[in-house]
Amino acid sequence: MKVLISAYACEPDKGSEPGVGWNWAVQLSRFHKVWVITRGNNRDSIESELHRFPHPNLHFVYVDLPRWLSFWKKGQKGIYVYYVLWQVWAYRRARSLQAVERFDAVHHVTFGTVWLPTFMTLLNVPFIWGPIGGAETVPRILREQMAIKWRAYEGLRDLVIRWTFSWDPLTRLAAKRSRIIIVRTRITRDTFPSEAQRKIRLMIETGVSREFLEEMKKKRPPHTIRTVLMAGRLLHWKGFDIGIEAFLKVCDDFLGARLIIVGSGPERERLEALAGSRVEEGRVLFTGHIEREEALRTMKEADVFLMPSMKDAGAWVLYEAMASGLPVICLDYAGPGEIVDDSCAFSIPISERSEVVRKTAEALSSLLSSDSLRKSMGDASISRLEAGFLWEKKGETIRDLYAEALGPVGASE
Repeated sequence: MKVLISAYACEPDKGSEPGVGWNWAVQLSRFHKVWVITRGNNRDSIESELHRFPHPNLHFVYVDLPRWLSFWKKGQKGIYVYYVLWQVWAYRRARSLQAVERFDAVHHVTFGTVWLPTFMTLLNVPFIWGPIGGAETVPRILREQMAIKWRAYEGLRDLVIRWTFSWDPLTRLAAKRSRIIIVRTRITRDTFPSEAQRKIRLMIETGVSREFLEEMKKKRPPHTIRTVLMAGRLLHWKGFDIGIEAFLKVCDDFLGARLIIVGSGPERERLEALAGSRVEEGRVLFTGHIEREEALRTMKEADVFLMPSMKDAGAWVLYEAMASGLPVICLDYAGPGEIVDDSCAFSIPISERSEVVRKTAEALSSLLSSDSLRKSMGDASISRLEAGFLWEKKGETIRDLYAEALGPVGASE
């Protein structure tokens, strides 16, 4: 088939949304002829990758807004306005492409957020939507000790999500016209109205390549300091404060242990204050932002990966930690709760915040005190990725979804 993909974010060798856009396009091109509409500033990295590793069935079309609209792209808030405007330009280009290529399907991949619109549903072409998320919110029971501004933020987010699913015309149109809706988490699935449920298929958006997994499986360097690792943007909903409080509860029982926090963000000052004197003692270390290669080396020198994030959907960094052979402690909620299982992780049930901290501390104590437990759960992390999260296997699942949505032609190679 000929398939048109809308992927605002699409870059090779990236995590998060850019990695999703790139990998879904590559996997789909194993079975069909694929055209991808994306931004012009992705061109250099894409063309360089295609030069090294050609994909004959994969074609890119680059669309950018006029210079006089580019000011919206500055800053985190303006990017959403820029994205909506970009969708208009992308739709116009898609119409002209459709007149020439006569696509069999159009697929919106990124941004994969239900409350950000796509205009690709307006094409008279069978439509596939996803992987999408965006209905994940911080559980109400965990908001109680947040700053007032963050409780207000999460409350406003609840209202936006309810409005989106109930009233937003573009969301309702996308749900109506989709042959299949691919969602990241059960939370987003359950937020859709009942009439859309028959179309929904649950699929975690991210994966790992076999090459990456084999590289990360190589022998880990010897180290003597027991290290707990947390990584990500330092945001209020990422749960770094829960992780720090849990570590402080047990660190005196493990005098050689330390907590490393990789990442930058607006919460850093508050988190450093929470860690207190343990920062000066070197027991809690904030690295700030570091490049990906250095972050991966840090993972291979760690013993436990701690991720008490309260609404992550894809959790790319979790895959990297699991590929490094690390046992995981996370919340049994949203994406992380669906990626791990009991063989490789302690999944902490959602409950009152003090109880979450206590159970996280207990899980840390269990892992830090047992070399054999860390080894067995770390090995299980790798096995779980190999069993269900390799990109090659996800590509076959995507192929099967197309066959289900569009008929037998979707199953042919």
